[in-house]
Amino acid sequence: MAKNKQRKNTANNKPTQETSKASSSAKEERKEKKERDIIYQVVSKRTSDVIKAYITFTYRVFHPGMSARLIIYGLLIFAPGVFFFKDLFWKLFFMVVGLAVILLGLFRQYISLWITQKNDEDYKNGTVFTYNFYDNGADFWKGDEKFSELARYKDITNFYYDDNFYYLAIQGRDFFVIPKSAFTIGDAKEFEEFIYKKSKHTCRWIPDNFKDRMKKRRAERAVASRNLMK
Repeated sequence: MAKNKQRKNTANNKPTQETSKASSSAKEERKEKKERDIIYQVVSKRTSDVIKAYITFTYRVFHPGMSARLIIYGLLIFAPGVFFFKDLFWKLFFMVVGLAVILLGLFRQYISLWITQKNDEDYKNGTVFTYNFYDNGADFWKGDEKFSELARYKDITNFYYDDNFYYLAIQGRDFFVIPKSAFTIGDAKEFEEFIYKKSKHTCRWIPDNFKDRMKKRRAERAVASRNLMK
């Protein structure tokens, strides 16, 4: 009797095991198909270079000239302490405050970098980020968890680049710093053209150094002058 019952249970378990195997196989097939559909893939970590690139980008695009203004303000505060006040307290006060503002203007990117490194858990844990770009959209993963997606490329609001990174902003949601060296699928040099074709957003150049910034300003002034002459 017991043997018959055992054989019955064994027989009943076979379809369940076969169903589980079929389900697992189907998931693997879907995963493989999705991987085949990836046109561009970026695998990166939130390293010091990535954090610094993001900080530098926000300063250059959203707060241009702020460092220069802080240095000028610092000099204006510092000067009275040197030339006008004879009382030692006020002399030191203006000199110390002015020097602090000057140093902030010179090193604010590194200060922000240090604060971010100290508080960012993804940086400290070495979390791996994977960005997959398909023909009709993209998804963005932190480890094994999808944290954002791009349903259509028309939702891209801004697209920039410099020598080492792409900067991609999605409407109402996220901003991504994409290292050009982190492409595991697709050619980083062709990524700009791909995004333009899909979103019609021109990839705007953000100069890395003073020489390139001057070059860009001269080009912009030349274009403005030609437009005025028309």
